[in-house]
Amino acid sequence: MKVNYVKTIGFRKFQKLFETELYDVTNISGKNRSGKSNVLFAIINIVLGTNLSGDEKACLINKKCDASYGELHFTDNAGTEHVLIRGRHRYDNSQNFITLDGKAITQRDLISVYKDKKLFLSILNPLYFLSKKPAEQKEFVDKYLSDICPKNLMDLVYNKLSVEEQKLLEEIPEDIPKYITDLNADIKKFGNTITALNGKIEYAQNIADEKLEKVKSFEKDEELSLARQELAYLNTNQTIIDKEKQKQVIESLEKDILSKETEFNELETSMKVGKKKYLEIKTGASSICPTCYQHIQDESKKKTIANMYNDLISKYDKKNLLEAQIKDLKLKLATEKCKYHALDGNPTIEKSKRIAIIEQNIKQLENEKLEIEKFNNQIALKGNSIKNAKADISNFNAQKQMYSKSIDNLNKAKKVAQKLYISYIEEKLKLARQYLKDVDIKFYSVLKTTGEIKEDFIITYKGNPLSDLSRSETIATALEFANMFNQISRVNFPIFIDDYECCADYDFIKYYAPNTQLIISKVEKGNSLKIADYNNINNYKIIKPIIKGCKTISINKNNVAEKKAA
Repeated sequence: MKVNYVKTIGFRKFQKLFETELYDVTNISGKNRSGKSNVLFAIINIVLGTNLSGDEKACLINKKCDASYGELHFTDNAGTEHVLIRGRHRYDNSQNFITLDGKAITQRDLISVYKDKKLFLSILNPLYFLSKKPAEQKEFVDKYLSDICPKNLMDLVYNKLSVEEQKLLEEIPEDIPKYITDLNADIKKFGNTITALNGKIEYAQNIADEKLEKVKSFEKDEELSLARQELAYLNTNQTIIDKEKQKQVIESLEKDILSKETEFNELETSMKVGKKKYLEIKTGASSICPTCYQHIQDESKKKTIANMYNDLISKYDKKNLLEAQIKDLKLKLATEKCKYHALDGNPTIEKSKRIAIIEQNIKQLENEKLEIEKFNNQIALKGNSIKNAKADISNFNAQKQMYSKSIDNLNKAKKVAQKLYISYIEEKLKLARQYLKDVDIKFYSVLKTTGEIKEDFIITYKGNPLSDLSRSETIATALEFANMFNQISRVNFPIFIDDYECCADYDFIKYYAPNTQLIISKVEKGNSLKIADYNNINNYKIIKPIIKGCKTISINKNNVAEKKAA
């Protein structure tokens, strides 16, 4: 594609007519703000309807005009000439129009002319590409490299791996950087598992290193057996048994008497209080109910007195009954005590004391034996723990060996994947480097901590990072990318070189002009805007406005011919 002629009315700083022819190498010069970049803005706006950054909403109509008109004459790569016209109204979108060779078209129809919006901007305005984030730059470069890469390029690179390396990968990963990230995650996970196993081994080793104490033995079994035999003999003595039984009968009677005497005393106290209340109510000294503590009406007084009398009679009967029961129990107690004293006294007492001593001795011996059994059980449990700990150590070491082997295999697979990815990228970049001179690009970076490949896009110019470049080096870098995109995509768009005066040490025309239309813009202090054929540099055309005004111009598809004539 070659742009031959550009014309605008009411566009950016040019309120009136701006028109110029363009050449194989067009030289644009003039002071700052003289309109040098208007050619670049015009071409992009007429073709895309945007500003230099691709913003479709940006309004480039002159501030004093209601509408703008743009006309572009260009020759396509097949040698056919075309006229593209775009009209845009500030307020009325119905007056916006696009025509190609006199026929109304839409922006979608224009895709056949510029192919790809980002591609058109990256070539015509090279600094557009460098203004994007690395991820966008990588995506864009990768897109057009893929167009010229063999579709089986990855297969070709994979087949260059050894058989052992191919076995490690098993197959070509769909996304190698993600595949490597997953491998690193597995390596880290297995590493953490090994660390945990080391902790378990250390814990188990502490148990395994413990020393067992000697098992104790109970050496008083014979003494315990004799004591039990003696106790059994004493407990079978009938006199002692009878006396103990008689003692229990006496104790039971004493408890029963005490209980009934307590009940008798409480009942007697209750009767005294009840009798006093009864007499107070009967004589009229009190009229308070002893049950509910409320005032007793005259009509219920007799009933209350009757109830209290019956209650006293009931308690009196119960008192007499208790008194008789206590008397009988005391008589029975005296009888049982006589029986107790009638039994053999002193020998029985001595035997009881002996039984108590033997029982205490047996209890002590049994406790001693129980403590020894507990100790021996603990020794046995400890022995089992040591045995299990040694088994665990063996098992944990086997697991460690398995995970270590897995990590080794994963590291080998990662190394092969990195090799495959780098080889694939390098093969792709060989295609790009055919069109790059001093610029180099890198699609990845390797993290020093993990060795993980990280998707990246690093641009260098003569080995220097983009951030360290001068203005002239930045322009040179942008132009190499523009040329690369032009060659790879074969669209052959024009390239606009801005600030050409700061690139005196670069012969861009020598490198790019033979195959690509160049538009060179440079600042000349104090001079008016001039546009000329670079190959006939002395034949400048000074741009002068030739229309008086355009505020009332109405540009639409019905009067394009009229405006062209104007």
